[in-house]
This record gives sequence, structure tokens and C-alpha cells, in this order.
Amino acid sequence: MSTTFIQMLRAAEVSGEPIIIDGGLGTALESRGIDLRHELWSAALLQDSPDTLAEVHADFIRAGARIVTTASYQASPLGFERASITAEEGLRLIATSVEVAARAGAALAAGSVGPYGAALGNGGEYTGDYSLSDAEFTDFHRPRIEALVSAGADLLAIETQPSLPEARVLARLAEEFGIPAWLSVTLADHGGLADGRHMADGTPLTDLAEAVAGSTMIRALGVNCVRPSLVSPALQTLAGATDLPLIAYPNSGETYDAAAMEWRAGAAFDTSPTTLSSWVSSGARIIGGCCRTTPGDIAGLVASAQELSRASSPD
Repeated sequence: MSTTFIQMLRAAEVSGEPIIIDGGLGTALESRGIDLRHELWSAALLQDSPDTLAEVHADFIRAGARIVTTASYQASPLGFERASITAEEGLRLIATSVEVAARAGAALAAGSVGPYGAALGNGGEYTGDYSLSDAEFTDFHRPRIEALVSAGADLLAIETQPSLPEARVLARLAEEFGIPAWLSVTLADHGGLADGRHMADGTPLTDLAEAVAGSTMIRALGVNCVRPSLVSPALQTLAGATDLPLIAYPNSGETYDAAAMEWRAGAAFDTSPTTLSSWVSSGARIIGGCCRTTPGDIAGLVASAQELSRASSPD
């Protein structure tokens, strides 16, 4: 077990100063002119250009990120099969994602575990519109988690989860492998459920908190890959249902058109001390960015965190 991550969380709990993590790995790669329209998304670079991945991780670390997530979000058996990559080679690439992140610099490497929906390529991570048995979810996720753990990941980033059944399975797998993890979910963003209080599949966040209450490995709970405006209500809901530290790393504010595979314009990512303070006040102890956020955005969060820390320190 990585005591470093747990120690970081405890320090954040005591000080109130959040741990700043990285931003949009895919966005940073696209800014270098790399086309990510591939079954494996950024994970394709583990095979084609690992040095480029290491450079992007290093950019986020220089911006002040204390944790970087590996390029394994979409690295899965289903994606490997579609890309004509053998299962054995796929697991080697997942292990490489940890090695590349660790090589980038002095930050913890969080092994990214995306949902089954991400492998479908139809925006399923934003809807939860798929159904597998617990055994099928387990068979899908266990090999990749084992590869991340064996390669030395400091923790798991179980992220962008849209459905309660899958989240439950992943919490059990973290327990099975004895590795600390954060669990972050996507939110319903349509109709009457677009209130920041329901997972993408409609499950109340209070039910999510209850479902992982017995886990000793889920060390933080929250949201990612959501509109920034939904973060505060989500954090406030979770804060009333769990004592776990909370995590938030939303998108920039743009919206994703899964059919066109394009981002649509939206609000700018707000890294101001005012926004950061409101999230921290709601219980967030790990904060960063997801899709369409840059190393510059992460540097802005770091600067705001430092400003808040100075403001709260005694003269």
C-alpha cells in the first residue's frame, strides 16, 4: 500500500490545502498535433510514442501537479482486440503506462481505470447505458488493475464511472489488490436529473456513498469529467453522506458530442481562489482538471491554492 498517498490525504485534511493533480492528458497531447481518434485514445502512444507521454506528464508536474494519472484510461481488453493487439501485449502496455508516468518526475502515479463504457466509443461513460453482470465487470477490469498494481502504481484512479454496479465491483477489486484508490463518477446532465446530485445512470450520490462505506481502499470519493457548475452541488451532497475526503476534477466547461467526436464551446475553466475556496469548503481535498484542461490551468489551481494557504496562515 502507498503510505505516501494516504499521508498526503491526511495532511490535506489537517491543513485544508488541497492536493492538486493533473489535467487533460488527451488535450495536452492534441495540443502537440497528435490525432487521438483511435480505439485506445491516449493509450495508443504507449506503443507509438512513450517519450511524448512522459513529456506531457512532466509538463503537468512542472505546473505543480502532485499526482499524475497514467495513460491507461481506455486501455482495455475490448480496445486491444479492436486494435489487433494481443492480450499479453496489452497488459504490457498498461504496465508501461505506470513506468512512463513514474519516469516523468517527482509525483505519484495514479493508475487510471476507466469504465467499461469508455471502451464502447459511444459516450457510454456519460450515460451508463450498458449492463453487465458483476462477473463480467470483474473479468473486464481485473487484468488491467493487476497490471497497474504489478507495475508499481501508487494508487488507482477509478474514474469517470457512470453506474453504481460497476463502481461497486471496482471498489471490491481495489480491496482485493490492497491498493488505495479514489473513486470519481460522472453525473446525470439531462432533464430533471441535471442537479449535480445523481450519477450518470440516475443513481443518487447518497447511494454511491453508502455503497462504498465499508471499503478500506476507497480513500476519496467525488466527481470528474463533468461541467464545473455541477461540482459544488455534487460535493455538498457527498459531504452530507460520507466522511471520506472528496475529489473534483471537472472538464473545462465545454461539452462533448460523442457522435461527431468533437468538443463544443462552453464556459472557461475557472481556477480562481473563489472557486477553489468553495470546493475546499465543501470537502474537496483533491482537485484538478479533466478533458480540455491544460498545464496552464493546473498552474492556475496551484497558484490559487497557495494564495488561499497564505490567506489562512497566521501572521
